[in-house]
Amino acid sequence: GYEILMILDGELLLYNEGDAQKLTKGDLVLLDEFEFHRANLITREVYDRVVINVRKEKVQSLSSPKTDLLTCFKMRPDSKLNILHLDEDELLHFVTGAQRLEAALQDRRFGAEILADASLTEILVQINRIMKKGKPWEREQMMPEVVAKAFNYIEAHIADDLSMAVLQSELQYNGTYISRCFKQTLGMPIQKYIIAKRISVAQKLLREGETPYNVCFLAGFSNYSNFSRTFHQHIGKSPRAYRDEVLGKK
Repeated sequence: GYEILMILDGELLLYNEGDAQKLTKGDLVLLDEFEFHRANLITREVYDRVVINVRKEKVQSLSSPKTDLLTCFKMRPDSKLNILHLDEDELLHFVTGAQRLEAALQDRRFGAEILADASLTEILVQINRIMKKGKPWEREQMMPEVVAKAFNYIEAHIADDLSMAVLQSELQYNGTYISRCFKQTLGMPIQKYIIAKRISVAQKLLREGETPYNVCFLAGFSNYSNFSRTFHQHIGKSPRAYRDEVLGKK
């Protein structure tokens, strides 16, 4: 689902597939359903945050014909981290709402789920209102150039050969250097990321109703048996079972 990350104290570097930013108190990040991301703590001794994970279907159910609460997740610059900065009053309002949400989720009394929905709705309305103010927030790009180029090439050629030999030739960097920089940034080997990225692409296509066989090749797998096996290892079910489940088929 979607993730809302609010920094209350401390500093960290947050990476996604096209951006890297230093986050401090008051920074709020909205992460998409299939957005790969990783955080490196700068202040390990001090780090306080609020994290809210919510499924797309839940946000849709809380929306109305006049108010699409998904807007804050949709209004994002291409490949860039979706970051807002809250002032002290906005931060206090957000934290208070998050505390109410946490209390409601832990409550087992009558009506607790309604209170939880109300608290989540208030939080999402607040985030959307802040975003619609269009507050400018210029930040320094902190993504290593070789990693940014690797992300861009993989994104554009996900269905093609993405062996290290190809990446080395296309990116014009030594393969060992590419691998080392990528792992330092994302915390996983580049080939492991490519597989995870292909599975993510496959999920999106299956959600759109594409046949599992076509998805296999559109996502960059060379044969269906390997695709089905890898998909099951990552998702816990076959591509066909996954598609039928998300599309409501029996």
